[in-house]
Amino acid sequence: MADRASASILIGGTIARSCISGLIAAIDLDGGRADWEGEALDELSVRNGETLEAVAYELPGGIFQETESFCEQHAIAFVRSSGSCAGAFGPERVVFTGERPAAHFDLTENDEVVLTQYGLRALGSLEAIESWFVTAGFTPPPIMIVEDEASLPQPYELCHG
Repeated sequence: MADRASASILIGGTIARSCISGLIAAIDLDGGRADWEGEALDELSVRNGETLEAVAYELPGGIFQETESFCEQHAIAFVRSSGSCAGAFGPERVVFTGERPAAHFDLTENDEVVLTQYGLRALGSLEAIESWFVTAGFTPPPIMIVEDEASLPQPYELCHG
């Protein structure tokens, strides 16, 4: 059995109406719910002017695998925070703005972003460090439902080397 952790995901930005059912299905496949008590999400949960949050217990790797993949394929912004699994992995924040590959940030158990000495040196400049923290602090914008997928931003092409 895979190492597991609880996680939450906040979704927002521009979403084509035709993608809503697929998004809800992906969240359901991951076991995502509207709250920690287990209330299910449905298509009416996706509303203009609000973000959509899903939470889940016991996710393998603390990842909303299907949901994150769906969002990346459709350029839908999200931020996922997951807890740790003792001896396997620490808490993590993943940021996908809809325009570039998802960025991963280590967290403390108090949900604070961690920049290691190695990471600090790799960034190299104060401007790069500040930009890194801005990305780490990204919050998805409220949902804007559009009728036509052609009016959406083009998904970022992942390079698989």
